[in-house]
Amino acid sequence: MHANMTARDFKKAAVIGYPVAQSLSPLLHDHWMREAGINGQYEALEVAPDALAAFVKNAAREGYVGFNVTVPHKTAILPMLDTVAPLARQMGAVNTVKISDDGKLTGFNTDGIGFLKHLKASAPGVDLTKPALILGAGGAARAATAALLTENIPLLMIANRTRAKAEAIVRDIGRGRMTALDWDDRSDAVSAAGLIINTTVLGMTGQNPLELELSSAGKGTVVYDIVYKPLETELLKSAKAHGLTVVDGLGMLVHQGAAAFKIWFGKDAAYDAALKKKLLEALGC
Repeated sequence: MHANMTARDFKKAAVIGYPVAQSLSPLLHDHWMREAGINGQYEALEVAPDALAAFVKNAAREGYVGFNVTVPHKTAILPMLDTVAPLARQMGAVNTVKISDDGKLTGFNTDGIGFLKHLKASAPGVDLTKPALILGAGGAARAATAALLTENIPLLMIANRTRAKAEAIVRDIGRGRMTALDWDDRSDAVSAAGLIINTTVLGMTGQNPLELELSSAGKGTVVYDIVYKPLETELLKSAKAHGLTVVDGLGMLVHQGAAAFKIWFGKDAAYDAALKKKLLEALGC
């Protein structure tokens, strides 16, 4: 057997970021690889921005079948890939790379798929005929907006601390159904929204809290926080106190990971009780 065939027989995958030590992705993919009987490993690799190009260039030679991409590389990696799928191109962000047998690298974005699947599974009554309020304008916000535009959402309101970034999403993805808001106007938009999504790091362990006044939220409003450390953020606690439906960020991580797993290995990955137990233990819940 050829040396390179042997390398491909042992399925190596990874998540790259800077920093990346906190990632739960290795726990996810190791679980799924064992369940599927795949001989291989998934690791978290800290790749500094100035080392990204070298990693991408050598990934196929190092025997990887693919890798996930997290902050701060999701946009920077685009010009380094051979092909970028249309949805990832539209979002301007890649979170999954598949390496084919001939060494070609294709970029995908599974964040939007993961977000929408988790939203519908966790809040089946969510009213997507009402406007949505999205807080933040990074890669996760782009993924959520692109996913929601495939639904019946009439308007997406994007509020970001730097308004120019929100305006960039409206310009890049909007198709006339999005508007940018000043950060200070975010609470005023709550009453119009059927869905409120935090895509910022505010509220994450070690970060400043997210301040959002929810008293004007309508009955049935869904509040979704992509933060999963802590699992119940102050935003979600406030939403519960106001009688609103809440969705935590753990499921988005799992569903986007499952979509990446399918891209690499052609196999479905389940969010079963055993995996949920492992994740909650890892989070100290």
